[in-house]
Amino acid sequence: MLKTVARAACAVGVLLGSTPSSEAQGFDLTLFVGRAFPTYDERLTLRPPKPTLPGIDTSVVGSPLIKADGGLVFGGALALEFGILGIEGRVDATDVALELTGAQYNFRGTEPPFEGFHASVAVSDGRFDADRIPILSFNGRVRTPGPVALVASGGLSYLPDITLRGSIPLHVEGPGIPELPVSDLVLTLRAVPGESKHRWGVNGGAGLRVGRRVALVGEVRVFYFPEYELHFASENGGEILDELIGGLSPVRFKPIFVNAQAGVTFRF
Repeated sequence: MLKTVARAACAVGVLLGSTPSSEAQGFDLTLFVGRAFPTYDERLTLRPPKPTLPGIDTSVVGSPLIKADGGLVFGGALALEFGILGIEGRVDATDVALELTGAQYNFRGTEPPFEGFHASVAVSDGRFDADRIPILSFNGRVRTPGPVALVASGGLSYLPDITLRGSIPLHVEGPGIPELPVSDLVLTLRAVPGESKHRWGVNGGAGLRVGRRVALVGEVRVFYFPEYELHFASENGGEILDELIGGLSPVRFKPIFVNAQAGVTFRF
């Protein structure tokens, strides 16, 4: 995939060099805001392993499910034009989140000193918001002439690590255990590339521009990256919950972002 993108970038360079006027004719700055719609090519289903605490048997009711949710996106693009062709550098600062559906974990003592012990931990639904993700891109671009123009661009994009933090309500109960107030378990989720080269992906988008020196623009852009891994960590879980979360295998997924955005372009 990356070889194909590299060939396309070389082709853009050849086209730019072969235009009758190879000198830059101007540049433009676009500022935009919109919404991100992250999707994935598979469902992110979390099936925690049973804890291996000696003398305790565990059963799980429900299967926690992780789903992606989008948020605000804003950023800017600076383009240098050679006729209808150009090169573009851009940053898309994207908000994403993960929503987790809960489950109930039932614990039963089978051996001394826990024999006869019964308890349960109910994990409610939670939401984990990411630090804003700056997606950096370097693209080739084409723009049709005129005050109403179609603009399309695409190229390479870079995605850093993604850190998400949030809390989920917990309720602990069992015979002989005083009723405990609902407390919050603080979790940290970190998405890292499956391989170092997976930080690099591709993007492509198209939109409509209306105006000349100052123009309104709207576009839809898609970002695609190879496999990332989602790792889990607890900040205040306690022994049982730390073992539940610490034993989770990384969830593998391929980040795909679809951004719909609008803004204004200033031509110089």
